[in-house]
Amino acid sequence: MDKMREFSKGLFAKHVRLNLWQSLLFLVVMSVALCLFLFAMQPLPFSYVTGVVVDSGGMSFVLNWLPLFVPMLFLYFIGTGAASASTIVGAVWLALGFANRTKILFRGDPLVPWDLFLGGEVIGIARSFGTGAVLSVAAVCVIYVAAAVLAAWFIRSEKIAVEWRMFGGAACAIFVLFSYSRLYGAPNIIPVEHVRGNIWNQVNQFNSRGFVYSFIHTFYTNRVMRPEGYNRDAVVTAIRRGDTSGFERLEGQTHPHIIMIMGEAFSELPNLPHFDFTGFDNPLENWNELKTESISGDIVVSVLGGGTAQTEFDVLTGLNSRHFPGVPFAFRMITGEFPSMATLLNELGYRSEFMHPGYDWFYNRQNVYRYIGFERLVFIDEFEDTPRKGMYVNEHDTINRVIDMFAEHRTERPGVPYFHFAVTIQNHGPYVDKYLFDGPVDAPNFATDLPLADVDINALSNYFHGLRDADIELARLADYLQNLPEPVVLVYFSDHLPAFPARVYDAILPEIYEPGSAGDLTRTFRVPFLIWLNDAALERYNVSHPAELSADSLDSSDSLNEEKIFSASFLGAYVMEILGLTNLSPFWDFNAELRRALPIITDARSFAPCGTPAYRLTADELAPLLLYRDWSYFKIFD
Repeated sequence: MDKMREFSKGLFAKHVRLNLWQSLLFLVVMSVALCLFLFAMQPLPFSYVTGVVVDSGGMSFVLNWLPLFVPMLFLYFIGTGAASASTIVGAVWLALGFANRTKILFRGDPLVPWDLFLGGEVIGIARSFGTGAVLSVAAVCVIYVAAAVLAAWFIRSEKIAVEWRMFGGAACAIFVLFSYSRLYGAPNIIPVEHVRGNIWNQVNQFNSRGFVYSFIHTFYTNRVMRPEGYNRDAVVTAIRRGDTSGFERLEGQTHPHIIMIMGEAFSELPNLPHFDFTGFDNPLENWNELKTESISGDIVVSVLGGGTAQTEFDVLTGLNSRHFPGVPFAFRMITGEFPSMATLLNELGYRSEFMHPGYDWFYNRQNVYRYIGFERLVFIDEFEDTPRKGMYVNEHDTINRVIDMFAEHRTERPGVPYFHFAVTIQNHGPYVDKYLFDGPVDAPNFATDLPLADVDINALSNYFHGLRDADIELARLADYLQNLPEPVVLVYFSDHLPAFPARVYDAILPEIYEPGSAGDLTRTFRVPFLIWLNDAALERYNVSHPAELSADSLDSSDSLNEEKIFSASFLGAYVMEILGLTNLSPFWDFNAELRRALPIITDARSFAPCGTPAYRLTADELAPLLLYRDWSYFKIFD
């Protein structure tokens, strides 16, 4: 026993002491090893990483290594030993790397800075583990901590001069400040073309570029600042004063089924005077007829030619994605259960389902739609044998799936109201030669007096061909719903205008408006919507035309347009209001009132119904807009 004590005493009395240069070399070795380990921890073939490293000339490795080495170096210079510095930094990044790996495996979504502030997300992931997995993680943590303590005990760093400490620490701090924006904030320093797999899949981006770089890059590019003058108390007061008596009022009533379809790049461009379809099929023949039987107008979206999910976010949450310019897409902010149009309808007894013949990971839809209340999600994996048209699942089979899901619901849950939200995809761009092999579109399908280039006529012809398919299928869906004995409300709207070059829009939508006016700021952001009721729904509401259900200030002759026009973030509440589904949520009732006061919200400014910009309003008139901005921030971050 005495010999054992002497051996232990002698063992723990021995230290390896590193001088300045040996310590620096030690930190380089440890940071490189940590970087390689983090690469290996990612749930993908290691060849993905090595491929991007080679393609980027080694830049991707350097960008993942620097955030490991520089903090170790900084800790060393301020007085922490080299072993302790590498241990601290290693512990932080290994924890983050493990969380990233786990989140990808269990959620199909990488770890992003938002998650660090959301305890519910961490708990949700932890619940996915089995007992064995939890114990394994705990064992690894214990082993790591024990090894770190021993390393810090045995490996000591010699003291260095104060001037070296000051110089080194300052150099590290300056480098961090410089690199944060110049390297990790740069939009294309590791080009997206280097990404393995689908380049738009954020998991592929993280895996290919490396977790360390991707996490910091996301932290820089996904920033949302608290609104200036943020008034949390005003939001809380508005919530407390809200009226939720609608649940009691609506109890026992028959509610209509609601089918909402967001048509990919759907527009009324063919109705512009520049296009003549004499001798051709009018792409909007059925749409124009349905409008006469519907409530119709325009919504103002926040995107042009892409960014579909921004409009989904606006319509379903009642928030405006323009308030969050610091995130690549607004769905990124929804990381747990979140109130939406679907959650309100669910509380009324509805069953909510979502369908999109695209990838479930795109815009993180596979998680977000569950968070916002949809019980069943259908994605492209259920369309494996479906013919494509123009590279995507065709419109006919997309609408077939809407009908099939609705019919299945009516059979399995008779008497239960149904909310279906679908996003189509066939007429997604690019449009040049899009339907060359599926149409075919080998000649112009319209006449025009505009001096358009041949490539632009080609793109427009292909786009109009796809639009015609959407128009035909919309009419077929309406015919099917018309024959049902149950009340059904069909809401059809667009996500954004098609992705045409600026020269095309300058030709077909010339800038004829006063700069800064509502017309100017919404010129390429206005897309159509209609709300159509079948006969059973008209009878349910005791009206002969849907327009009889709609009575708001935008119908007046001094409005921005004789048709209704308001931001997409008001559409969900608008539909609920005209169907009498009100007093269910303070926020949604407030949303409906704000639409009457300030129907258009853009990045630059907002507008009252008569076109008056918000900066000309009094403080009292402007107060609801500020409350809306603060309420939006409150719902997500506070």
